[in-house]
Amino acid sequence: MEANEARRFVVLDFYRFVAALGVFVFHLKTLDSGIAPVWNGSYGLFVDMFFILSGFVISYSYPSDARGLKAYSRFMIRRIARIYPLHFLTLLVFVLLIGFGLDRSARSTPLDFPYNLVLLQAWGVTDHLSFNSPSWSISAEFFCYLVFPLLMLLARKVHPLVLAAIVAALYLILAHGHLPIWQERSQMYGANYDYGMLRALPSFLNGILLAILFRLSHPYRQKRVVFAGIALFGVSVLVLNVFAKPDLAIILFSCAILLTAVGESAFSKITGARLLGRLGNTSYAIYMLHDAVLIVLFKPLWASLGLRPDQFGLFALACCVVLTVIADRTYAYFENPARRVINRWADGGVGSRPKAQPATETPMRFDKPEQAVN
Repeated sequence: MEANEARRFVVLDFYRFVAALGVFVFHLKTLDSGIAPVWNGSYGLFVDMFFILSGFVISYSYPSDARGLKAYSRFMIRRIARIYPLHFLTLLVFVLLIGFGLDRSARSTPLDFPYNLVLLQAWGVTDHLSFNSPSWSISAEFFCYLVFPLLMLLARKVHPLVLAAIVAALYLILAHGHLPIWQERSQMYGANYDYGMLRALPSFLNGILLAILFRLSHPYRQKRVVFAGIALFGVSVLVLNVFAKPDLAIILFSCAILLTAVGESAFSKITGARLLGRLGNTSYAIYMLHDAVLIVLFKPLWASLGLRPDQFGLFALACCVVLTVIADRTYAYFENPARRVINRWADGGVGSRPKAQPATETPMRFDKPEQAVN
């Protein structure tokens, strides 16, 4: 991708923010068995949307002329800089929580620590979740990063229709092929420690396909298309709330992402882009921190206040606000600074200054294409 093509899709970032809070509510509802069924949506499937979005934005921003080991190393360093600092921090937090006897939700053994440390916990090396349970998906993402050059090579070699058939076949085989690694039909959509990286693979490749279709959409880009994408995203949320239909959710997620990106790209600027971008920035911290905050703050608060199940809605809303604030501060004071330090080191030393970038009128610019992803 040319440097002047770098673009941040702030509406897609907002989807990521909503999805991160959805996963949080999915775990928060375990506070009380009497919570109304209306909260029993399959919001855990938002993780699959994360994989699709990652495949889309990473492949879109990946330079078309990137070749060889040097380009791959640079890519991996930037991806590690994006995901690892916060993963490492939360891993240490859970070591402390377990040491103080506060975390009883996951079975963590000494051997689990190195698995988590090197992001292998979702590769079928263990039979349980451990430490920061949601981090299994980061392990799965890491697997997709490792095979990313092969996925891009495949995407560049075949026709988009052929790639679409490959993506559909992967979903069909992994989700409905009765593979021995999963015991039940469609078990792929519930996988985490049990080869969760294979759960991520079709969705990540799906995102690469969507990026290709997005580039082909150039003659058809119109602003009003974004509203169709937003509507489809809303429908997908309702589907997750009412039906446990993962295949339908994947289709709706994919169409919503593509249509939103096509429509959003027709805007020179978007009203509220800064707010949407800031909320999008919190999504990773929301996802990675929510289990620890749930254990330390929200569970004790629910018990100490003596709240009833019918009060869960207001409690969940308040928790979402608090968690968003915590995530925003974490992004500003830890996540983003740590990423910048690693990237500067990779570019030639911690003391080096970033290269000056050309000015632009659009508020959706990123200093570097890699900063527009995930």
